[in-house]
Amino acid sequence: MTYKTISIVVTDDSSDETALRYAAAFAESQDAHLDVHCVGVDPARYEPLPAGAAAVVLETGAAEAMEQAEKLSAWAKEVLPRTMNKASVNPVVIPHLGLDTLVSRQTRYSDLIIASQPYGKQRKPLQVTVLEAELFGTGAPVLMVPEGAEFGSLDRIVVGWNESSESFAAIRGAMPLLRAASHVDIVMVDPPSHSPERADPGGAICLMLARHGVKAEVSILAKTLPRVSEVIERFSEEHNGSMIVMGGYGHSRFRESILGGATRDMLEGAKRPLLLAH
Repeated sequence: MTYKTISIVVTDDSSDETALRYAAAFAESQDAHLDVHCVGVDPARYEPLPAGAAAVVLETGAAEAMEQAEKLSAWAKEVLPRTMNKASVNPVVIPHLGLDTLVSRQTRYSDLIIASQPYGKQRKPLQVTVLEAELFGTGAPVLMVPEGAEFGSLDRIVVGWNESSESFAAIRGAMPLLRAASHVDIVMVDPPSHSPERADPGGAICLMLARHGVKAEVSILAKTLPRVSEVIERFSEEHNGSMIVMGGYGHSRFRESILGGATRDMLEGAKRPLLLAH
């Protein structure tokens, strides 16, 4: 398996610039085609309006959304390397109503989707919506790029493994990168004592990866910090990890938005690229 089609949805020229530059470099490293979807959101909510006003409001909203999409397209073409010949930039107008569905439809045929960090300074709720639509609506892995990240060697990759279907999907989605890495760390934080694999934690996934030519090693870590995400981040920092791979939203999005969770914490505090799958 290789990545042949990589997508990115752009909604803002300031907060999406890091991810777009990363996406261009990543696509060129994989000899993949990059689809850049420049989205203008039509704000019309189609609520009851006075007679005669509906058409004006709808036309104005659609025109403003198209203008925004075209401005983003012109900006994206300036950001992409002029020598890049496997890229397409598409202005897209998406109505606010049904945003999740239409973002998913734009990116569903991708092998990998690259997204901006959705939480932090100057971030908007729209970027959270876009990332979650990609993660839940496409079945493709999503590579989140933190602010300020630059594409470089992905020689050592850290995998957060908890035996869940989400983390399994992330490993499958990251397989081209895992096979190319010189070393992969399978990290388990306080694995459950009642697990069917308790006699050999991480042994089965290591065997599967070994058959794909992946050089993997299991590390069992105690939760010595308040959050699982902090334990994984610290391990990655100490071992020079260039990327983290993990399952996304093992709990519901609502629960994690209210109570917190490993996915939300990682998206908020990641210092290196984070590949997620659900």
